[in-house]
Amino acid sequence: MKDMKGMTNNTIEYGDRIFARLTMSGRTLVEFMINCVADNSELMAELFRITKGVRGLAKLYIRNQSRGWAEERAVLLYPDSPQPKPVIARSEPPHSPKMHFPWETH
Repeated sequence: MKDMKGMTNNTIEYGDRIFARLTMSGRTLVEFMINCVADNSELMAELFRITKGVRGLAKLYIRNQSRGWAEERAVLLYPDSPQPKPVIARSEPPHSPKMHFPWETH
């Protein structure tokens, strides 16, 4: 299913039955089923954890059996890359100085 911008709307929710297969040069590196991920980023984190140390361009096939969709995409694996950190939107700078009250300065 495609949304108005032409992007695919393949969602994953916690409890969905997901099948994933990662192949590289025609050889299957990883193949597993999982139902305890809440979104695509958790699925990718699990995949990167399993393939730690593998480097190169691979093909990832994902099938969400619960929602009835499948997709295939290219994935570039880096052996020593750190886990991606979530981006948190903040309304103020992360290290804003504390305002001191007059009785705190003496």
